Amino acid sequence: MIDLPKAVKLSFSKLPPNWSYLKVSVMTPVNLDITDIEFKSAIMQSLQVNHGKVGSLSHVDVLKITSMTKCHNDYYSCHVILRVARQHKQHVWSALTLITTFQGSRCAINVVKESPVLVSLLPSQNSPHTGHSRYRHQPAVF
Repeated sequence: MIDLPKAVKLSFSKLPPNWSYLKVSVMTPVNLDITDIEFKSAIMQSLQVNHGKVGSLSHVDVLKITSMTKCHNDYYSCHVILRVARQHKQHVWSALTLITTFQGSRCAINVVKESPVLVSLLPSQNSPHTGHSRYRHQPAVF
């Protein structure tokens, strides 16, 4: 008879995930048509300017951009979901907050929520808002 190994208990890895997901708020005084290519280009340019060669090597993917909606005080806002390599998260986060113009218009970009799991950025079933956030969204100051 051949001895077979006992049943192996499956467990999740204790290693941190390779990706981090960011939910980003973009607020402007003008209704803009933001495309994923333009937004990624703005991020990569900010990374290059503010972090040099190290920043330009950061991996960023634009997964989703919501359409612009009118919010308080005649400003428009949208949300963008980004996938960022975990080791580049701090560089990308700082580069995002340092972007002050987009498509020739003033803007404020804030990270609303960060998670290692994409599904946690989806709207909550119990909340009338777009999910719980540990970061308070502040109106842009122009």
